[in-house]
Amino acid sequence: MNFENYQKWIQERLIPNLPTNSVVVIDNAPYHNVQANRAPTSSSRKSEMTKWLSERNIPHSESMLKPQLYTLIKLYKPQHKTFKIDSILANAGHSGHSALRLPPYHPDLNPIELIWSQLKGRVAKRNVNFSMSEVTKLVTEECNAITEEDWRSCCNHTRKIEEAYMEREPLLDVMSEEIVIHLGRDSSSETSESDYSCSEIESDGSLSGVENP
Repeated sequence: MNFENYQKWIQERLIPNLPTNSVVVIDNAPYHNVQANRAPTSSSRKSEMTKWLSERNIPHSESMLKPQLYTLIKLYKPQHKTFKIDSILANAGHSGHSALRLPPYHPDLNPIELIWSQLKGRVAKRNVNFSMSEVTKLVTEECNAITEEDWRSCCNHTRKIEEAYMEREPLLDVMSEEIVIHLGRDSSSETSESDYSCSEIESDGSLSGVENP
């Protein structure tokens, strides 16, 4: 999958079937998060930096070095990222859809992951010929067999997981605070051998000013 195919699917297959003001849940696949008017990075070519600045009428000179140009870019680039898919959804006629992005590495918060797992399991049970044409046929049949109740069950399961995360969040906040405090106390109260300078250690390995028994 790439952004071009994903964009085509969004515009031709998804948006026409969405109720007005829908919220589209999106994960962090690269083709979901293609940025609109992305600002150059510190590793971008100098020509890309000057082009970006010129398009925005930001004063600069061709004699400036890349670090200087990038300093200007950081000053003027938008504070928040904008994504192409978000704009497509928001400007879809009079519908006005919005995108909700899941936190990274949290597929358990996406109901479609449960549906996808069920779909793969059903196809695997029926796939005896192992041919691409047969797999395509089975996938189509099993997609059509997914019911409203299947979706409702998966959404309810995901909602329970989300509620469990929210219940644990205050406890995690307290625990992380305690860990930081304890580590701070240990590092300030304990004295390591490296705290003594070489001049304080005698040739026999004892500390100067400390009598050996």
